[in-house]
Amino acid sequence: MVSATTADTDARQWEYTTFAPSGETCPACMKPIKTLERCRRGEIERQSGTPVTIYRHIDCADPQGIKRRARR
Repeated sequence: MVSATTADTDARQWEYTTFAPSGETCPACMKPIKTLERCRRGEIERQSGTPVTIYRHIDCADPQGIKRRARR
């Protein structure tokens, strides 16, 4: 059985949308994030220092569209 890491089980990781600072690039699709484009903010742990803040397009953060589906 595979044990879950904190990053896998942290519900706060992609809970809200925000706006990225100018010049940010989405690490999932490698495309720039436009000014005033909604995106998701997260962090990547680094072994040698403080975590790095990343921004992803909403569709890249949720590629299967689970959070966009209408509830029935």
